[in-house]
Amino acid sequence: MTARILQTSGSYAHDLIYRDYLSTLPQDDQETMRRSMYNSTRVWIGYDDDQVLGVWGLIPPTLLSDVAYLWLFTTHYLDRHVFTFVRHSQRAVAQMVQEYPRIVGHCVCDNAKAIRWLKWLGAEFDQPHDGIIPFYIEAESWHRQ
Repeated sequence: MTARILQTSGSYAHDLIYRDYLSTLPQDDQETMRRSMYNSTRVWIGYDDDQVLGVWGLIPPTLLSDVAYLWLFTTHYLDRHVFTFVRHSQRAVAQMVQEYPRIVGHCVCDNAKAIRWLKWLGAEFDQPHDGIIPFYIEAESWHRQ
């Protein structure tokens, strides 16, 4: 068993995880994930053998933007490979901030797994509002890590 990260297209990622993971979500969440994957310019999948650990990607508001929105979907298999997933995610962020100097997003306040992952990626957090906490990763501060 060796965990790996693969950069792929959003449509491939969606097709790969739909049956086993996304199809179990409520309809609105399925649609949100489908749109996130298909609108992403970059998508990464973390997996171990045939078990998906997590998927994340970047959605820029325009093709010429220097900002992108970061999203993450994890499965229960991630718990066994957190260190490897984080290490490979950090390598991906090094590439991300070269293309998009500011990465933004939001996270549900009680999603400790996602918040911990974001902290390891160098995210800074704004004040929570209505159960959501906005975050950003700046290329300038990320390179100082």
